[in-house]
Amino acid sequence: MNNSFANIKQSHVFFEDSPGLKNYYEDWASRYDGDLADQKWVAPRVAANFVHLLASAYGSPDTIIFDAGCGTGLVGSVLSTLGNYVIDGVDLSENMAAEALKTHAYRKVYGGVDLSVPVRDERLDQYDIVVSSGVFTLGHVRPTALLTLIEYARPDGLILVSTRGSYAAETGFEDFALSREVSELASLEFKLKNANYIAEEGADYWVFRKTGPTQ
Repeated sequence: MNNSFANIKQSHVFFEDSPGLKNYYEDWASRYDGDLADQKWVAPRVAANFVHLLASAYGSPDTIIFDAGCGTGLVGSVLSTLGNYVIDGVDLSENMAAEALKTHAYRKVYGGVDLSVPVRDERLDQYDIVVSSGVFTLGHVRPTALLTLIEYARPDGLILVSTRGSYAAETGFEDFALSREVSELASLEFKLKNANYIAEEGADYWVFRKTGPTQ
């Protein structure tokens, strides 16, 4: 097992331990991009191109995007090559957020934001498109974090999330995504099944449209 693979696996053990997950990423931030590139992690590029498609099809030239769990800013970096998007981001780790700021792809980025907490950060708005790439994975957040992402979308806004295959199977993400708890707030528009994610396995990419009132 090489170091990059082992480092990724070690990040998968923190369910219900947000402080532990945050500390892990604080230490990993400077090496994160290299480790993920080594394992052919293409999820940020897939997600960014998917967001660009959604913005082109349903948005407008002033579409504003929220990158939930932005990490080192990989999604924003790709998006910045596709259009003049306004992007805000948050991450659990302060050091990861600092790396994202260095990309200059974001209007603002905040660290220390736990997406497993079902409350919208008061410093942030509601957005035309919410994207979350690599957050719904083993040891990170439970499916209920989808409710938090919906809070960040404006009425009729879109929410795009990736779910790693093993995560979706272990957590029952699909059952939750189709539950009444979610459908009362957002409708599932479509799902891209078993698409490229990382060398080890694929992921599903889900698109929801918010139907509930603004919060």
